[in-house]
Amino acid sequence: MANVSSYLNSLANYLWALAPGSCTPPSIQPRLIAHRGAHGRGIKENTLKAFDICLQMGVWGIELDIHLTRDAEPVIHHDPDCGQPFNRPDLIIADTNFNTLRQAIPDIPHLDEVVARYGGQLHLMLEIKSSWRDRAELPHRITESLSSLTPVKDYHLLSLVPDHLEGFSQIPPAAFVDVAETNTGEIIRQNLALGHGAVAGSFALITTTNLRQLQQAGKQVGTGMVENHAILNREAYRGVDWIFTDHILSLLPEADKQHKQRNR
Repeated sequence: MANVSSYLNSLANYLWALAPGSCTPPSIQPRLIAHRGAHGRGIKENTLKAFDICLQMGVWGIELDIHLTRDAEPVIHHDPDCGQPFNRPDLIIADTNFNTLRQAIPDIPHLDEVVARYGGQLHLMLEIKSSWRDRAELPHRITESLSSLTPVKDYHLLSLVPDHLEGFSQIPPAAFVDVAETNTGEIIRQNLALGHGAVAGSFALITTTNLRQLQQAGKQVGTGMVENHAILNREAYRGVDWIFTDHILSLLPEADKQHKQRNR
């Protein structure tokens, strides 16, 4: 399914390359977010190495995924198990104590390490992968790790399920990002009803009408997954706040060049 989604996204990047604004360099550069860090070329996703590259290259933000271990330690990894990219599908994070996980796969970061290393330097887009209804300790443990940072200014919490964010009572809803897959209309409806601060989704599925509706309601909007400069230009032209990408290293040089030209 992931391969099909990736193919469809690449096709959309190709088809939308001639859309209005795609050939117009943006007057205001949107904030680029490296989806799971600057991975590829031997660098594994959601690792300190992938995030270090982003810090060194001056990327605005990183998206990363959070799971709780059996002993309620928040770690950075996309899937419930460690099959990808570590080839350990036998290790289920929720069933494994942190020390055991760290010994088996040292490259999976703890959230505290991420905050200490990048907090205030990279904007953290933290995707919540499970529900507080299943793990009651989840909101407190993550909020505790983020206590040195300022919500909205330094980080946002993301989820494909808006209710996953409702348990974080100590974090303002303005810092919550509801993420759409193919259910853009439903996610927007829930976002407006719950009063969360932002919506993110596919650049091909968040229409300009959706975008204007959200902007008029005072919401921030992020789109992904952008693969080329034409779509980056198009999304900047449309006025989105954030652009998510798995291709940060190929997009960033052009973004830096445009930024320097505007500030001469």
